[in-house]
Amino acid sequence: MTMAFGNLPVSGHYVHKRLKLAGFARWLALFAIVVLVAGFAVFRFGGIDPQGLAALLLLAAVMAATAFLMAVYGLVRVWFSGLLGGGRAIGAFALSIIALAPFAFAAFLAAENPRANIAYTEGMEPDAVAAVIASTSSAVPRWQQAISAEDPPSVVTGRRYLAAAPEIYKAVRLVLADKTWKVDDVTLGDPNDQPSEAEAGDLGVSGTVDVPLPTFREQAEQLSAADLVGTRDSDQYTIAATARDFLLGLPSTVTVRVVEDGNETFVDARSTSREMDVDFGQNRRFLESFFSDLDESLAGQVSTAP
Repeated sequence: MTMAFGNLPVSGHYVHKRLKLAGFARWLALFAIVVLVAGFAVFRFGGIDPQGLAALLLLAAVMAATAFLMAVYGLVRVWFSGLLGGGRAIGAFALSIIALAPFAFAAFLAAENPRANIAYTEGMEPDAVAAVIASTSSAVPRWQQAISAEDPPSVVTGRRYLAAAPEIYKAVRLVLADKTWKVDDVTLGDPNDQPSEAEAGDLGVSGTVDVPLPTFREQAEQLSAADLVGTRDSDQYTIAATARDFLLGLPSTVTVRVVEDGNETFVDARSTSREMDVDFGQNRRFLESFFSDLDESLAGQVSTAP
C-alpha cells in the first residue's frame, strides 16, 4: 500500500488570500461620487456658498484619490500574488476614475485658459485689463504666469454688419432671449457725454470680422414693445445682461454694445464673472456662443463690408 500510494502525484488544497480593502475602496469611491453630485446639486439650488462647495469638492477629491490608490494597489497584488477579490478592485478602480474625471477636466480647463475672470472683444477692453496685459511679459513662462495669476484675459473677435443699428439690436435681443440671459438694463445712445478714447477710437474695427448681409428671422418680430422701445431713434445701444453657466449657475455680467457707423454696425461685448476670480474659460465660451448665435440669426446672402 505504501509503495502504491507513493507513486501517485502529490495533490492538495491551496488556500488563496483575499484582498481586505477592495470592498472598502469600492464603497469609498462610490461615496465620493455621491458627495460630488450632491455638492453640485445643493450649490445649484443655493443651499451652500462657494466656500462650502469647495470643502465638499476637496473631500470628494481626497476620497476618490484614496480609493484609486487602494484599487491600484489591490490590482497589483491580484496580478502578482494571485489574491482573491480582483472584481471588487476593478469596480473600485472604475468608480474612482469616474469620481476623479471632473477634477481632471477642471485641471485641463485651468491649464488651457488664462487665470482671469473676464473675456471681451477688442472694442470693449477695460483700462485695468489693458494695464495688466501691458505689464505681463510675453517671455514669461506659462507656469509663472499662472502662479502670478496675471494671465492676459481671453480676447474674442467682435462683429460688424452691413445693417442699421436698430435691426442689429433686435437680433441681439432675440439671441439673448433664446439663451435665457436676463437683460438688466438698456442704454440708448452714448452712455458718456465724452466717450473715452478706447470707446470712441475705431469702434472695434481692429477686432471684428466681416459677416454676411443680415436677413432677420421671423421671431424677431415677436419681441415685445418694451424690448424694442426707442430702437428707431438711436444709433447706439448698450445692453447689460446676466448669464449663468449650466452646471453651477454662477452669474456673469455680459455687456453688449451695438454702434452704427455709416452703413455699418459694430457689435462688441464683454463678460465678467461676479463671484469667481478664475472662470476656467467660461466667459470666453459665453461670448463665443453669443456671437455664433448672432451670426446664425443674421445669416443671409454674402456681402462684404467696404
